[in-house]
Amino acid sequence: MAVTVLKDPKKVTRMLKAATQVFADDGYQRAKTDQIAIKAQVSKGLIFHYYGSKAGLYLAVVKAAMATITANVSQQALAVPPDLVTLVVQSTQAKAAFGQQYPNEFAVMMQAYGDAKKLPGPIQNQLMTMYQQAVQGLRQQFDQVLDQMSLRPDVDRELVLNLVVGVYNQLFAEFQAEQSQHAGMKTMSDADWIVKRARAYMEILQSGFVKSLT
Repeated sequence: MAVTVLKDPKKVTRMLKAATQVFADDGYQRAKTDQIAIKAQVSKGLIFHYYGSKAGLYLAVVKAAMATITANVSQQALAVPPDLVTLVVQSTQAKAAFGQQYPNEFAVMMQAYGDAKKLPGPIQNQLMTMYQQAVQGLRQQFDQVLDQMSLRPDVDRELVLNLVVGVYNQLFAEFQAEQSQHAGMKTMSDADWIVKRARAYMEILQSGFVKSLT
C-alpha cells in the first residue's frame, strides 16, 4: 500500500522552481540535487522525502512544465484553425510565446524529449506514456481541424487522422535524432528547422504530391 507524503505547498513550489532552472541549465545528468536544495532553501533530505529520488523530482518538473505549456498554448489558440498548415503556424506562434514567457520550462521539455534516450530507463518509460497521452490530445485537435476542411467523399476520415498522427510521430523521431547529434536545443529558434519541416509535411499532406494533369 502506497504511503501518502504530506507536502508543504510553499516548499513544493520552491523545489519545482529551483529544479526547473537547474535542469534547464544543466540537463538531467549534470544537475545536482545539492544545488537544487540550496536554491529552494530546503534540505536535500526533504527533496528525497517528497520525490524519492532525483528521477522522481525530474519527472515532477517535466509534468509541471507540460501542464503549464498545455494550459498556456491552449489559451492562446482557442479558435480551431481552418486547415492543418494553419494549425502548425498557430501552434508554433503559441509555443514561441510560451518559450519567451517560460524559458526554463520550455528548455526542460525540449531536453526531456530530445535527449530521452540518454535518461534512465524508468524515466524514458514515463516520458513515453506522457507522450502517448499528449498524442491522444493532439488527435482530438486534428479531428476538430478536419471538421473545418472539405475532405474528398471517398476518403476515410479515420485513415486521414492516422496519417496526420503518423506525420507528427515522424517529426518527433526527426527531432530526437537531431537532438542526439546536436545537443543544446532550448528555444523555438533552435528548433526552427523542425517547424519548417512540419509545415512542409502538412502542405504535402493537404495538397498531395502528384502533379495535376489539368
